[in-house]
Amino acid sequence: MSEQPTKSELLEVINQTWADLNEIIDGLSEEQLLDSSAMSNGWSYKDILAHVTAWELLAMDRINSAITGESLKYEVIESDDFANDFNADIYEKNKDKALAEIAEDFHRIHGEFVTQIEGLDESVLPQKLPFDWAGNLTYQVLISANTHWHYNEHIEASEKWLAKQT
Repeated sequence: MSEQPTKSELLEVINQTWADLNEIIDGLSEEQLLDSSAMSNGWSYKDILAHVTAWELLAMDRINSAITGESLKYEVIESDDFANDFNADIYEKNKDKALAEIAEDFHRIHGEFVTQIEGLDESVLPQKLPFDWAGNLTYQVLISANTHWHYNEHIEASEKWLAKQT
């Protein structure tokens, strides 16, 4: 993918890494999906599904607010501590939810995010987000950080965990 991908290139890499992540998830038993030793932080795959979903929702919120001028629903992530707190909140809000509900949200929200990306004008991708706090953050970087870059982090962690299982 080029340094500044086209929308179709961006969607292609998102779709491929999404498929790669889902291939891993689909290959796991329910017991494995609920195993809290799957991730180094004590999270299960179910927790990772909720985590990925929440970050996609946050990115969708940023894009919607940038385009419509509506207020953000999620507070600004100003530091690693804010991100860690956001992740902890995601975990607390979702830890007692059923796997089926988490999985349904994971797929539904992803579909909504892809639809939002597909609806963006190509010229928007390299533009900086119109928020004081966003600095040089572009739409493309926001999208990549909350899709394929994020999926790859969890794919790599999954591959390490799965290698230890054999």
